[in-house]
Amino acid sequence: MYRFNSQIRIGETLPDFPVKEIKNEPMLFNCDLQHAYLFGESLTHAFLDKLPEGWLNSKDLILDSRVHMLMKGWFPCIPGFHHDDVPRDRADGQPNYINSSYKAEHAMALIGDCCPTEFALGNAEFPEIKEGEKYYKIWHPLVVEKIKNGELASVNAPSNKIIYFDYHTWHQGIQSAKDGWRWFIRATRNTGRKPTNELRRQVQVYLENPMEGW
Repeated sequence: MYRFNSQIRIGETLPDFPVKEIKNEPMLFNCDLQHAYLFGESLTHAFLDKLPEGWLNSKDLILDSRVHMLMKGWFPCIPGFHHDDVPRDRADGQPNYINSSYKAEHAMALIGDCCPTEFALGNAEFPEIKEGEKYYKIWHPLVVEKIKNGELASVNAPSNKIIYFDYHTWHQGIQSAKDGWRWFIRATRNTGRKPTNELRRQVQVYLENPMEGW
């Protein structure tokens, strides 16, 4: 059995930004701190300026961000409860929870209230998965069940707040509740990942029923 203590900590507050600034904010891909300041504009700088000194001094800090224009019912990412940045160095490509080579920590923020990230919080056990099977495909419905029976608590990420979590924190993207703009940024440390310092040029949106989307 696996036991995960899924927790978040809500930290600093970010200012509001008009839609014009949200939709024009450059998107980061695998950037170090220096390039995040260089490539980013007002939203990125506001996030970085609120990060604690301990995070800013992390030697392996990596930043990623995305901007989405969403319509009601669209997903900004593939849905399903999962953990971020668990090493995938097993032969079958699934997350390595037993002999993890690192233990990632994350700080994220959202601006825009149309589509919050959903967290599932609490301390709960999950079964072993056979080699070659997809962990999150099996665990996702178990997270949903544990939310329904009260073992885990569903909490939506508030807008304009920095949220701290780690590699044991269950979360997923959910459908947009209304039309709107969404900016997401995540800082990650304790992975040893090497930055490539790129700007993200495009993002996808996902539909529950693709043939009904247009």
